[in-house]
Amino acid sequence: MKGELGFILHAHLPFVRHPEYERFLEENWFFEAISETYLPFLRMCRRLKQDGISFRLTVSISPTLAAMLSDELLQERYISHVEQLIELGRKEINRTRKQPEFQPLAQMYTELFERNLQDFTEVYHRNILWGFKNLEKEGFIEIITTAATHAFLPLYQSYPEALEAQVQTAVLDYSRKFGKKPKGFWLPEFGYYTGIEEILRRNNLEYFFTAAHGILFASEKTPYGVYAPLTLPNGMHAFGRDYPTSDAVWSSERGYPSDGDYREFYRDIGFDQDLDYIRPYIHEPDIRVCTGFKYYAVTGRTDQKRPYVPENAERKVLEHAENFIYNREKQLKKFEGLMDRPPYIIAPFDIELFGHWWFEGILWL
Repeated sequence: MKGELGFILHAHLPFVRHPEYERFLEENWFFEAISETYLPFLRMCRRLKQDGISFRLTVSISPTLAAMLSDELLQERYISHVEQLIELGRKEINRTRKQPEFQPLAQMYTELFERNLQDFTEVYHRNILWGFKNLEKEGFIEIITTAATHAFLPLYQSYPEALEAQVQTAVLDYSRKFGKKPKGFWLPEFGYYTGIEEILRRNNLEYFFTAAHGILFASEKTPYGVYAPLTLPNGMHAFGRDYPTSDAVWSSERGYPSDGDYREFYRDIGFDQDLDYIRPYIHEPDIRVCTGFKYYAVTGRTDQKRPYVPENAERKVLEHAENFIYNREKQLKKFEGLMDRPPYIIAPFDIELFGHWWFEGILWL
């Protein structure tokens, strides 16, 4: 039986911008996401285009993230941030010269930051929203929106004016940023309540994504479960997440990220190295933070981590990619004779998840 698999990637970060400080701790989250998620994602898409591979993805970009990506102060600060990491990388290459298990990793990270700086300044001229917009113009992705401040909408049922503002502001901001109106909407945290579809429809939205139980426990039952969009009385279409597909990539216990060959995200030289050495690259007053230089593999539930070996992770990610497709094909076979239409498997993920995981499997390189 034939079917379809839809990848929906949600890009969101809380708005952080503090010009009153020379450096601000929480801005690091934003810079890390640019370096480890957004730029590598755009690089991957460019490579697929160059290889002649046709692909289609849906990407939700929150208004708060779009505002930060467009902000000149934050763009300038990102450049300073990456230049500082390149300086640290060159120091790390020298420090690890007698550690053959770590020096190639130091070189790998340094080259990553150098490539990021080049892409950010020369390819996207500091505004990587252009990269997403160009991909959409070329037909490779469809950009949708989400609530203005990523509010959990069911909590505001008693304040309809606030809900209207969340949706209307998001639609207006999207129109200013992308020059057209959005068709789709990512419900923050997949929080649905009966009636939110009326506000979405009033703002000319056509479809939204929600949790599986939002479809399975609907008052109007569907014979297709989450494997086909549910059409609501007002004409909107609701898409529900498929749990087996999500768990394979998301779960740290049952999913691929738990594999011992992948990179340990939380072990970073910002916490491992002597304070005197790492002080210029963390935050005052001596607040240790992640730098992006991570030298250990997941290994297992132990503090005695093995060094990370990218070649092992690369082999493993190919194995897991084949397993992912194999399991989706098994799912489709189960629907034979049960559905009168091709099933549609929805695979929605926070795109920043792959920023934690991408180097583990060399997904974005």
